[in-house]
Amino acid sequence: MLTIPDLTLLFMVVVSSLAIALVYALHQLEPKLARLRLRTDRFQRDRTK
Repeated sequence: MLTIPDLTLLFMVVVSSLAIALVYALHQLEPKLARLRLRTDRFQRDRTK
């Protein structure tokens, strides 16, 4: 059976892994979101003219 320090370490590893995965996913999505934002801005500028 796992002791309390072992469970704490396991919990910290799981939380750290999830945080790293979230940062990596946001890093991968950022260029796509920037392109989409530019396309949306261009579309809105065309509508106002």
